[in-house]
Amino acid sequence: MLTCTFTWAGQNFVSVADCPKDANGWELRSKEKSCYGDTPDYLCAAIENKEGEFGEICTKYGLTPSNKCAVLNAQTHNLDSVECKAASGCPSQPYIPSELWRYTICYGNFYEMTTTSTHNITPRTTNAGSRNGTLVEDRPIGGDSVFGAGLAVAVVFILIIVVVVVVLVVFYVTNKFGFREKVQQLNTDLRQRLQHRGRTDSHQESDDLKKGANADQPLYAKPDKDKTKKEQTDPAKPEKAKTKKEKLANTTDTDDKEERGHRGKHDGTEQNVKKLRELLKYLVHILKQELGVNDLQEKIVLHSKSIEEHFTAEPLRKELQSVKNLNDYDRLDMSLVFALLRNFCEEIKAPMRGWDYEPPDEENNVAADIERIRFMWNKYCDNDLQFKHLDDVYNRMKQKFGTVPVHGGDGNKKHKDEDDFELMKDKIQSVKLNPDCTVEEDIVITESITSALKILNSRNVVILKGAIGCGKTHALKAIQNHFKSSWETKWEDTLTIESEIIQEKPTILLYDNFFGRFGNRVLSQGEIDRTEKVLKAVGGNIKVVIGIHSHVYEEVKKTFRLDFLSQKNITVEMDKLSDAETLLIFKEQRRIGHCKVDSERLFRSFGFQSVLDMLSKNQGQIGGPFLSLMYCNQHEFFLVDAFSHNPVQTLVQHFLKVKQESPILYNCLVYLMCVQRHNCQEEPMKWIRETDADITKDAITKMFTTSGCVYVEDNTASLAHDILTIALFKSAAEADEYLLRVVENCDVDVMLQLLRSPGTAHNDLCCDFMDVNNKKRSNHRKMAKEFVYRFASKYRDIKMVHPLFKIKFVSEKYSKYVKDLPNIKKSKV
Repeated sequence: MLTCTFTWAGQNFVSVADCPKDANGWELRSKEKSCYGDTPDYLCAAIENKEGEFGEICTKYGLTPSNKCAVLNAQTHNLDSVECKAASGCPSQPYIPSELWRYTICYGNFYEMTTTSTHNITPRTTNAGSRNGTLVEDRPIGGDSVFGAGLAVAVVFILIIVVVVVVLVVFYVTNKFGFREKVQQLNTDLRQRLQHRGRTDSHQESDDLKKGANADQPLYAKPDKDKTKKEQTDPAKPEKAKTKKEKLANTTDTDDKEERGHRGKHDGTEQNVKKLRELLKYLVHILKQELGVNDLQEKIVLHSKSIEEHFTAEPLRKELQSVKNLNDYDRLDMSLVFALLRNFCEEIKAPMRGWDYEPPDEENNVAADIERIRFMWNKYCDNDLQFKHLDDVYNRMKQKFGTVPVHGGDGNKKHKDEDDFELMKDKIQSVKLNPDCTVEEDIVITESITSALKILNSRNVVILKGAIGCGKTHALKAIQNHFKSSWETKWEDTLTIESEIIQEKPTILLYDNFFGRFGNRVLSQGEIDRTEKVLKAVGGNIKVVIGIHSHVYEEVKKTFRLDFLSQKNITVEMDKLSDAETLLIFKEQRRIGHCKVDSERLFRSFGFQSVLDMLSKNQGQIGGPFLSLMYCNQHEFFLVDAFSHNPVQTLVQHFLKVKQESPILYNCLVYLMCVQRHNCQEEPMKWIRETDADITKDAITKMFTTSGCVYVEDNTASLAHDILTIALFKSAAEADEYLLRVVENCDVDVMLQLLRSPGTAHNDLCCDFMDVNNKKRSNHRKMAKEFVYRFASKYRDIKMVHPLFKIKFVSEKYSKYVKDLPNIKKSKV
């Protein structure tokens, strides 16, 4: 038994001028196309109903039936087949499309019966020995004889005369014996039956009588004897009409039985086609039940590249994008409906044999019947009306979904225009739609991550650079997950890497925030030169992945000379995200955010377009993933335009409000900002307990686990993002009592990265150094001395450069403290 695959998804369609003429040409073009994966087979074929237009795709072969030409579907450019009606040259047996070049008629006009005469074909020949192939003569294939040409003309002339005579004879006979009236009567009756199909003969006869159609008795109806007799005695009836009734009354029983047989066969076929068309409406009904409009719109975004690849016709894509409510599904092309059922309805699992295969008889689930409907419809489009499973599928659909999908009652619109639906006879294509990006171990694999992995295939160092909050840390984790089966991974938080590049096993070193988490850390040109020298020499079984904030990189580059670290061929810009990547990141954040514990939250009702609109207000200094993270954990920020426009300043105002409404929570957050990490199983440090006696181990743990700003893992709490550290530091600097507490207890490196001289670029991401000359805030000078003392204590032995040295007070005090640090503590304040 031969099996035929009707449709395989076409990949990488390219329009070409012609197709290969032989096996060698086919093999050569196949190698150039380089088909692989799910669509490994090369195909070059004519485009359906577009004579002279050809295209190439990657697909997966099945057998093309005999007397059919393999073509590319005009709408989707997928592999299809069309009946060959040419007089000769059509495929005489089933074949695989890679042998299509053998049937040259399939690249020409094979849609209609044509005849050609070779006697009049006159090829032009050239003398092979003459210069430049000079034309020698025009020679008829039949020979040089003039007589032969004249004979051909005479034969054609005689044939024309014979055809004219036959036409005249037929015309005469049909007029003499009334055949014309019979044909006209047959056409009239057939048209009436199509308009009123489903009625019985008696109903039809009754309707005709009401309309006064007594003289036009239906040709397929057996005349009523009483009625005929009545019409014969009626003097008002024309004689011609009585003659017609008499002829119908005298029709033999044999003719009547034959007519009823033809009618029964016609009615049965018509009923099957009617059921098949109703099954298409069931597909639309199932789609309405399984796929909401919001889900559809999101999935269109997530599969945008694949949709554009498979549905190349712009009207089809516009149909899909214009869906605003469930009733709009009625207007979709059936290939779109099937694609949505197959790819987007998560509750509809693939049949036992998978999509694109006719299910086995014993499989009776919805997915199997959906595939059977497609198979039966495509057979109908090929004029094959033998449907093995039609009644079973129809009865199951009717039992499961009722008659509403067919007869209405749910507010359905008609599927397109009803007349168009009845006449529609386009095959239903089956395509697999692939997502633009995927999630692996809770991390969205973006194009930037894919680019970094490609670089690591050929190089040993890659740099991930982007705005703070763009997702660099997640990218580092994704790279770690990718290599963890065969490489050891080590997270490093220091610029000195000489000791780390000597590893016995294949190792990947991951450096997050290479120059600093907030601003650049304490650096020197010598230290940077040594680091770049080591990075240039990295090779063998060591790979290095570096994450750098854009604003920190720019600040470092203004002060220091960068060579290796400025190479563009190893740098991946992380800021740009597609809509699909943005949506998938947002969905993952929402899945684990506050909405996880309350599925009824109002925030879940907002569509993705609303999220995109809010993200579009971002000025670019903060990454979009951070904004959507805060939307999911602090929903009020989504409702405030100011947050998307200037997130840091909005967060500062938010924390000042928290300080007024919940001082304990604010103190806990400031404490966590200072220490950066806190073990929830231990008591908080003494200085914060002296500040507020209510801050105990249990209290601080409860605050952290309920706050949307804190991330707790393995009993270790930290702020959910470094931007929250910046905002909390800036909010504490608003009040001297909090700033003094921070200066005395905060991690020195955090302060070194955040404090800058007034007027520094990217001012939203740093905090102005204390104004030591402001007499109204005398405490600032005291706090500044405390900070410089702690600074000098930690970095007294390092010859370094830092932006704070541009402030005269800092540079002078630093030099003084370094020279006499042991004796300075008592007298410095």
